[in-house]
Amino acid sequence: MKVLVVDDEPVIGKMVKTALENRGHEVMWMESAEGVLEAVESFSPDVILLDINMPGRSGFDALSELKSSGSDIPVIVMSVLSQDFNIEKAYDLGARDYVIKPFSLNHLIRKLESLK
Repeated sequence: MKVLVVDDEPVIGKMVKTALENRGHEVMWMESAEGVLEAVESFSPDVILLDINMPGRSGFDALSELKSSGSDIPVIVMSVLSQDFNIEKAYDLGARDYVIKPFSLNHLIRKLESLK
């Protein structure tokens, strides 16, 4: 499975990338939501793991743009934003699932692999 990880926190980005690669997935990690559509076009991911709270362009903006472009790639949001209105907004914008940080890597991987 090809996974695009978009998270501005290097510790999380590298940890998720390494864990997924160790399970045989091909992973591209971006530290910013800028250029997500271009990355989707060039990398053709099967799923996107997307942080919401990032400097500059938010994950909500990227999610909205993805869905407006007609993308049907499943998106799992990973965020410290645990308030119901943020979770509802993510689902309203088309997220397939929502994982609250900090999360267990095994929990995230199970959610991701259940999308196969």
